[in-house]
Amino acid sequence: MTQHAALFESARKNLAEVFGFSQFRPPQDEVVGTLLSGQDALVVMPTGGGKSLCYQLPSLVRSGTGVVVSPLIALMQDQVSALSQLGIRAGCLNSSIAFEQLQQTEQQLLTGQLDLLYVAPERLLQPRTLSLLQRTEVALFAIDEAHCVSQWGHDFRPEYMQLGQLANLFPGVPRVALTATADARTRDEIVKRLELTNARLFVQGFDRPNIRYRIGQKEKAREQLLRFIRTEHEQDVGVVYCLSRKRVEETAAFLCDKALTPCLTTRDYRQICANTINTVF
Repeated sequence: MTQHAALFESARKNLAEVFGFSQFRPPQDEVVGTLLSGQDALVVMPTGGGKSLCYQLPSLVRSGTGVVVSPLIALMQDQVSALSQLGIRAGCLNSSIAFEQLQQTEQQLLTGQLDLLYVAPERLLQPRTLSLLQRTEVALFAIDEAHCVSQWGHDFRPEYMQLGQLANLFPGVPRVALTATADARTRDEIVKRLELTNARLFVQGFDRPNIRYRIGQKEKAREQLLRFIRTEHEQDVGVVYCLSRKRVEETAAFLCDKALTPCLTTRDYRQICANTINTVF
């Protein structure tokens, strides 16, 4: 058995024993095989399609620590929590963590005690973090939500444009960029900005058949909303978007008055806003 075949078999074993899946979803197996062979990849898969496994499995199998670039602290915390419950050694470096915990995570990284490390692009590009990574063994770099590199997108993060330097700073370390939202122009921009010229491209599509748009004439909007909820989604959970905080609070109060509970209160809304702001970086 070749080394690559042995690594892939180990990945398949971890898929079943650690994550509880009996088989890969296309094209997970090809992406995993690409990274195990040391090649770069660009992966476009719909939300819920299993993108995370594409880098988590190779990180467990390859020697070293997989470094995952993620744009939001909340996403990192969710991933680390879920992985820890599976017995995977995961940690993160971000501004919400106490200094003592940061030191502990850095020490775990340096001593090879982490399978996966999650970090925001801003933190990754700091000289201290780059120096830290250059003193350890990196299994791979996974750049999640890679569409953030696109200047044409609403999620544009300028720091993502600097991640191309990883190719020169860590030669030989495979990199994978992942997103659920990338048309042809955005894919070209990702390849260019992240210097993924020789990366294999996997496009599974980003259609989500459970989501659809329906546009209707607006007339007595609150009553329309109430009727829509009661006639089509009475037992479901949903999100109502409004253009201002005032409109959110007024709409929430209206729905609560109509006995649709639990509903967002003014205090709830302000707390959610505060939490969101605190977990962006």
